[in-house]
Amino acid sequence: MKKILLLLATALAAQSGYAQIQPCGTDEMRQQLLAEHPELLQFEAELEKQLEAGMRQFDFRTAAKTTAVDQTDNPNFWYDIPIVIHIIHDYNPYSTSTFNGDYIPDDFIFKTVNDWNIVFAKKNADTADVIPPFKKYIGNARIRLHLATKDPNGNPTKGITRRRSYLTYNGGNDAKFDGWSPTSYINLWFINKMSAANNNAAAYAYKPAAATYIPFYDGVISLAGYMNNGSKTMPHELGHVLNLSHTWGDNNQPGNACGDDNVDDTPPTRGHPTTGCTFASLYDTVCCTNYYKLYTNALGELYIVNYPDTANSQNIMDYTYCDKMFTKGQVYRMHQALNSNIAGRNNLWDSTNLVMTGALMPMPDLKPIPDFSVVNISGGSYLAKNANFAFPDKEIRFINQTQNDTLDALNWTFTNGASSPTSTSTTNFTNSFSEPGWVTVTMKATGNNTGDTTVVFDKSVYVTERTGYNTVAGYFQEFNESGDRNKWPMFNYYNNEFKWQYASVGAFDNASLMYKGYDERVTATSSPITGSPKGDFDDVFSLPVDLTGWGGACNLNFFYSGASRSSISTAINDSLFIDYTINKGTTWTSLAKLGKSDLFNKGTITTPYTPTSTADWEPKTIALPTAAITNYTTFRFRYKPGAGSNGVTSSGNNFYMDRIHFASWPASASDIKAGVASVAIVPNPTVGDAWVIVSDATNTTAAITVTDITGKVVYSAEQAVKGTQARILIPSAHIAAKGIYLIQTVTGSQMNTQKLVVY
Repeated sequence: MKKILLLLATALAAQSGYAQIQPCGTDEMRQQLLAEHPELLQFEAELEKQLEAGMRQFDFRTAAKTTAVDQTDNPNFWYDIPIVIHIIHDYNPYSTSTFNGDYIPDDFIFKTVNDWNIVFAKKNADTADVIPPFKKYIGNARIRLHLATKDPNGNPTKGITRRRSYLTYNGGNDAKFDGWSPTSYINLWFINKMSAANNNAAAYAYKPAAATYIPFYDGVISLAGYMNNGSKTMPHELGHVLNLSHTWGDNNQPGNACGDDNVDDTPPTRGHPTTGCTFASLYDTVCCTNYYKLYTNALGELYIVNYPDTANSQNIMDYTYCDKMFTKGQVYRMHQALNSNIAGRNNLWDSTNLVMTGALMPMPDLKPIPDFSVVNISGGSYLAKNANFAFPDKEIRFINQTQNDTLDALNWTFTNGASSPTSTSTTNFTNSFSEPGWVTVTMKATGNNTGDTTVVFDKSVYVTERTGYNTVAGYFQEFNESGDRNKWPMFNYYNNEFKWQYASVGAFDNASLMYKGYDERVTATSSPITGSPKGDFDDVFSLPVDLTGWGGACNLNFFYSGASRSSISTAINDSLFIDYTINKGTTWTSLAKLGKSDLFNKGTITTPYTPTSTADWEPKTIALPTAAITNYTTFRFRYKPGAGSNGVTSSGNNFYMDRIHFASWPASASDIKAGVASVAIVPNPTVGDAWVIVSDATNTTAAITVTDITGKVVYSAEQAVKGTQARILIPSAHIAAKGIYLIQTVTGSQMNTQKLVVY
């Protein structure tokens, strides 16, 4: 008993350094897959049949092989397995002491893989703390994991990939679209947060039979914080990859009913939901008192093996946070998986594959790949993503994110009147810019052994205008080439297909701003494997505007047109957030959040949506609070696409914005509808020409009469309505005098009168 208490004290001391982990999600993912593919049970049964055949070669009295088929107890035989680690990140710095963040450094990864190998070689020091009944059952997996030195195209690699993605905050199967062939490499993905569907899991994996159906999801996905935080989360998940179950069986309900994992030297158990190294969990006999098994040897003779009458709670496949060992039976089961063709596990350690992946080759010297991120030094994480949009003379922080070879030197150069036109910093530094427009950043990285690499980033940072545009003089953003749309920068932060872009259609001309929300990757009968749009966002920024001339009452006006792809109301969750700043980005204030009723005026359209007439557009007016009416106010339009009812595909379609302007009157003042006819005057106000746009489904003739404030007719015109629409020009020469004009429009039996303001 004294020895037992000493062992418990040692175990508890070791446990104190563990971070609290959440349950593994492997069983839930298996159940989801079974719901879609019940035939998966057939593959699981086939693999179990192979295992049973192999078991006949196993002598359970000595826990040793009687033949050399599996090499289980051959000390000279090792399973060498190539792996690749995918870092899905948003440049969040990773702390190797608190395990927060997602941008895990290479050196920590190299150390981590070595630590995993220590466990799979039974060299982890805490095996000394295994309680006496199980010491003789500690198994040596003789598995060596190797970061690949060749990628699937034969190019040199460190076996580490990095991809910036919003999916680091919404991780799951949809974050895995950069996986390498799972029959040649074991893929491991590391993210910041799990998606809602997996929010109770630190990590999950697929066992071989399940991976047969979804090879593109095969591997392990884990929170970055559990790569190597003191627990054995990754050996646990890799155990699943090699066909191990939880010690209580294939469910995620530890602590409930007694269960079994089809491994004889792990006695039946209820499992232990994060209990730690307590006496109650280490000597839990509830399910395994008087536990033994009968076997038949090669001669047909029966024999009995009397296993421990306590649960193997220190097993890596339990949840105790007291995980120290695999058993010999589990090792045998992992080896059987590695000798099976199910999910191609037998190809992983094949000599040809080891050559193809460079698994046994030295780590290559690779040229450095220059990269950087920027953060707003005056704001938190929400603002950090706006640092790419800079204000004149306001500092932002540049952070070196160069990858691969150790840097000997790093040279930066900047345009746009940078306060630091050059820098040699290899860490981070602040910079500011005096000239508006896109900044060109050039980075030249010199590697320790590999030479120089130069990369030019021409559109990573945009510097906005120094003074606010006087909107009282008349300002309309129509997003056409002849205007100043280049002063409204668009940011596709994650470089994906959901983004703002220009469109060749408009409310009153052939130009507008479009958010491409239609998911080109999916059809009605398929699902994407390249990531959910949920969590993505893209920004458009206005130029700074001077609103003070409106006398304290001003509206933000625009026209919009949009459709949803889904007809399920609860699945439509796209949003447009409109915010403003009056202090050059130090803080942003919410102005409006527009949801489906404000975005999708055209209802459900299952094909890529494009407006075809002015009737497809609706006006939107947002009254500005007094605090927003300054001589230097900047607006941000942030679109967030939402996932559909399946949580993966996009629920939205394309969304369009046009004719953004500021005025004391609402947007609808220039879009008055009368019966079946619609009349619009654009631009209004104007400083030059104006157009009267008439939509009339009855295809009649439209006539206009323009009178000045005295009632004098200054212009008239008539035009047939063709294709349900007429566009009648009012030349600037006829409305040259500043003031208010009345435009009377007659179409069929209807008449409409509107004001036109000329500045």
